[in-house]
Formats: sequence, structure tokens, C-alpha cells
Amino acid sequence: MVESITTYSSVNGLTLSKLMLGTAQLGLAGYGVNNRAEVVDAEAILAYCQNKGINCYDTAHIYGDAEVKIGQFFQGKETPFIASKLKIDLNLTSLDEVERQMIAKTESILERLQIKSLPALLLHEPYTLVAYGEKVIQVLNKMKRDGLIQRGGLSLDADSGEHYQECADLIKDDVIELIQAPMNLFDHRLVHCGALEDFKKEHKIVVIRSVFLQGLFFHDRQTLPENLRPDGSAMLKKLDDIALSEGISLAQLAVSYIRDLEGVHSLVIGAENAQQIANNLDLLAGPSISERTRELIDQTFKEVPKLLVTPAMWK
Repeated sequence: MVESITTYSSVNGLTLSKLMLGTAQLGLAGYGVNNRAEVVDAEAILAYCQNKGINCYDTAHIYGDAEVKIGQFFQGKETPFIASKLKIDLNLTSLDEVERQMIAKTESILERLQIKSLPALLLHEPYTLVAYGEKVIQVLNKMKRDGLIQRGGLSLDADSGEHYQECADLIKDDVIELIQAPMNLFDHRLVHCGALEDFKKEHKIVVIRSVFLQGLFFHDRQTLPENLRPDGSAMLKKLDDIALSEGISLAQLAVSYIRDLEGVHSLVIGAENAQQIANNLDLLAGPSISERTRELIDQTFKEVPKLLVTPAMWK
């Protein structure tokens, strides 16, 4: 049996594993359309990642106790690259309140992770920038100067193209060094709106989540939730046909399509056990797809119904 190999990206003086472990499953039960109901064995998963050389982790204050479990595991060990996310209230009446809440929540994240400085703090949603604008950038810069964080960032949501246009000027600030966004075989909006090209020019670290569309690509075609049919069934069938024509698995098609986009540095992928991590490492070290297949994907899924690329709308 060939041992799985971890591959890396070099960006802005960092060496990051191509696989950034998504940790929602460590603290939340039933995350994703295909995941089981119970919380996973976080310690076993983190130990496997450390053993394989995976050195970056995506988490958030709202992922149950995921931050706590990460902090407990890495206590006394070298701190890996951890990107955590925070949300603040959108109805604050004073800009001083914005600063107090951002700093207080960041201090809570640090306490849970048991570290003094967070490698990357991401705004969990673009609405924060839309609501409070330059003040948020000022607070991030202050926290960076004070050593609470090493870099700031932004997590774009399912309407990534639209929200990028609203926040583009603010994102250009150097403190926003890391961008996380959804993108996959169905969802190319980050490319179409020009954001990915802009991020490359501005030397942003780009990590992509939802590569498997929260497991939708692997859902049984006959038992899709009713609201995802018939469009979902038809489009998934097209994906199956493209993967078959390329001679690779659908999972490899999904990973290779995103991994090889210029300007993408890591893929956020969660896991329920060590075997899934090993499988994902194999996919990240797998073959590229042909240009013919890439062009076919771009054309076939150029316009996908919003429902299919917005997991929040599935329930």
C-alpha cells in the first residue's frame, strides 16, 4: 500500500499544506449533507494530521468546541497555522462597540486555543465589512500591531461574487491577507467576477472550501432532497459523465479542478476519520485534468441554479 503524501504551497513566506483541515466536524454533529450525526474523534484526527505533516487548520468560534479541542491537542506543541473566524453583531450603534466586541471575541478565541497570537483571524461573513467598513480594518490593524493576530482575513459566503464587489476596496488593505471562499465544479463565481485574479495580483493567501459542495457530489442520485430535484439530479449526472470520460473519480475531478487554479493555495476539507484524510491527501497529490475537460466543466456549469450552490438553502 502506497503511503499518502502531503503536498505544500509556498505563499507570503509561509509553507502551507495543500490540505487545510476543516474542523467543523470536530465540534458540530451532522455537518454537511452526507455526514453522520455524532461528533467525531477529534484527538485521533488531529494526531493523524500532525503525523502526516498537515500544518494548517480552519476553525471558527461557532464550531461548537472545535477551538477548545484544537487548543488542548496542540498545548505544549508547536502552534500550526490556525485560521479562526469571528462574527460580531450587525446592529451595534457605536464604532467603539465594534472594536470592543472584535477584541473581546478574539481574546476568547485565543483563550480557547490556548495561544497568545492567532496566525489568522477571518471575519466570518462579508456583512461585517459592509456594515462597518473602514472601522473593521482599523481594528484588525490594531490587533495585528498589538500581537493578538498575525494577519487578518475574510470568509466570503455563497454569494461570493456579489459580496466581493461590495467589499473589494476594503479587501485591498494589507491586513486582509487571507481570503477563504466557496468554489467547486458547480460554483465558479469567484473566477467570473474577477476576484481570484485580483487576489493573485494583491498577493492574498487564497483557501477554497466547499470543494465537494458539502458532500452533495457524492449523494445518492436517487434520494436527493426533494427541493434539489430535478436540476440537481440532471447536473450530477453530467458530472458523472465528465468524470467517466476523463477516466478519473468524481472526487479527483472535484479536487483537481480547484487545486490547479492559479492563485489557489490550500483547500479546506473536513473529515470524520483518518481514512478520509488519507483519501483527501491522495486526491491532492493526484493527476491534473485535461484542458478539454476543464473547458467542458466551465461551459457546462457556467450557470447553475443558486439553490444548488447555496447549502444554507437546502433545509
